[in-house]
Amino acid sequence: MKGSLSMKKIILLIVVLMMLVACGGSTAEAPEATLTEVSDGTNQTRLTNNDGWNESPSWSPDGTKIAFMSDRDGNWEIYTMNTDGTNQTNISNNDAKDYYPSWSFDGTRIAFASERDGNAEIYVMDYVSN
Repeated sequence: MKGSLSMKKIILLIVVLMMLVACGGSTAEAPEATLTEVSDGTNQTRLTNNDGWNESPSWSPDGTKIAFMSDRDGNWEIYTMNTDGTNQTNISNNDAKDYYPSWSFDGTRIAFASERDGNAEIYVMDYVSN
């Protein structure tokens, strides 16, 4: 039994090596990936414009919304907006400080920190696109 297990491992290793050799035989070069095309610092666009602080942006998984924190109403709240800055909406609406939003992987919930019970704790809320 022990010998057959070793033989299976050797056969598997040979198959993997053959696949690596077959894949590496192409002379075509992969295109060189560069980030300079998208991260060169150009085309910066201001999305918020108010007297408050607007911080901690977080992109929705589908790329259509940005969640962020703002104290524009005198208290830290969680807001969402379209990626062009339109439709800025307070979604936490609470007297306590709410901050540091983060989207769930499927975009249906937002986790955030809040001082609703007197100290900072982590909360989640459902998100319905508006």
